[in-house]
Amino acid sequence: MKTKKQITLVMLLALLLAGTTAQGQVSLEFICEGAATGISHDGSVVVGNSSGVYETFRWTRATGIQYLGRATTPVFGTGAGGPDVSDDGQFVSATILGEDETYGTIGRWSEALGWEEAMPPTLPDGGIMSDFYGSSWGISDDGSTLVGLYWRPGASDGGANGIAWNDETGLAGLGSTGGNSRANDANSDGSVIVGWDEAPFGFWQPTVWENGVLTHLAEPEAWCMADGITPDGNMIVGSSAVAETNWLREAAVWIRNGDSWDEHLLGVLPGTTQPFGNSLARDVCDDGSIIVGFNAWNPGSFAGIIWTMEDGLMNVVDFLADHGITIDNTLTIVGLNAISGDGNHIAGIAQQTVWPFNYESFIIHLIDLSPVQETPAPFQLGSNYPNPFNPQTTIPVSMVRSGQASLEVFDTAGRLVRTLHSGMLSEGRHEFIWNGRDRQGNQVSSGVYFSRISDSSGQSLNQRMVLVK
Repeated sequence: MKTKKQITLVMLLALLLAGTTAQGQVSLEFICEGAATGISHDGSVVVGNSSGVYETFRWTRATGIQYLGRATTPVFGTGAGGPDVSDDGQFVSATILGEDETYGTIGRWSEALGWEEAMPPTLPDGGIMSDFYGSSWGISDDGSTLVGLYWRPGASDGGANGIAWNDETGLAGLGSTGGNSRANDANSDGSVIVGWDEAPFGFWQPTVWENGVLTHLAEPEAWCMADGITPDGNMIVGSSAVAETNWLREAAVWIRNGDSWDEHLLGVLPGTTQPFGNSLARDVCDDGSIIVGFNAWNPGSFAGIIWTMEDGLMNVVDFLADHGITIDNTLTIVGLNAISGDGNHIAGIAQQTVWPFNYESFIIHLIDLSPVQETPAPFQLGSNYPNPFNPQTTIPVSMVRSGQASLEVFDTAGRLVRTLHSGMLSEGRHEFIWNGRDRQGNQVSSGVYFSRISDSSGQSLNQRMVLVK
């Protein structure tokens, strides 16, 4: 059962924050030709497809660009899926040419082993269609699990279904509700997988698979999907739509709420309308404070989008301009595809507006690349325990030095639920108990809540808490 909500971006300021991301001087760095599609946790490794032959590349600051071979386009005239990279940058997933060059398949690359193939053999109902066994769309943060789709020639209940390959357990079909499906991304260990499942009337439904169980996050009458997920599996990003906006596809976030998911729409850029306009959230940093993706006004007009705590949903060109960065008029940014887990680096694509119209990959750095002396926060906010909890939980706070501080509890709509402390706190450790009641003493409902400590200077820290009954 899902709860659909349309809430303002101001109310979302408290919704997704489960920590803080240190930001400093924003900078833009172009790294190579091609389309960047994945980035490691610390931003040191970027992967993507080269221009022209659609060959997987891996870029690091130390080595520069490295082409990994096994491109399918020179043999079959087409490529599929998009490369992704593990958190540590050691594993790369992609759709690759088979060893004997007669088929395309899902592969994983590492420095030690080179390319490993997930298929063949395929699943009993699988086979080759249009020269491919399947295609790769994502990898778990630990590199153990590849996700995508596999082909099912002649199947009446979907010629393509989502698939997961694990380096210990092998292939597993994810199934569908009767049509096609595809897996786009996985959490830290591959236990939670997201993508889309096709409704009987043909539209894509944003979908999550957990322990073999398929759940629609929403059921819009539009082409929507889930495309990114946090390592803990509790936050998913993608696109959705509601009838009230004539099924306009909007960037969306789903937050786990016990056994269900709460949907929150982030909107679209101004001027985006049906039938071709849409906005898709492609990735989210680990603490949920920054979301990236793209916005389409029509089939030939795209823009990168970024959602931050401070600014809400923005065209990335405007975001960069606010930080003194102007994009050359011979380039247009068409999308932001990935953000590093630490939230400090974003991988995106720009396209040349003049011949030969190639794609160029770039990184937006949200911190200085040179070492800086950071001013430590005057406090620390520990994880509450127990978590999940019922009926009460303990929230630890440590003060680096004595000072004024407020400890508050918010719900997922950004509303203040309870103030646990406001005033002076002495240096050292303190513990506060929240009994699951609001300011009026009423017991609150099960769900996700956030503890937040802040001071008069504006510094704050947040932690996610889960109340279950």
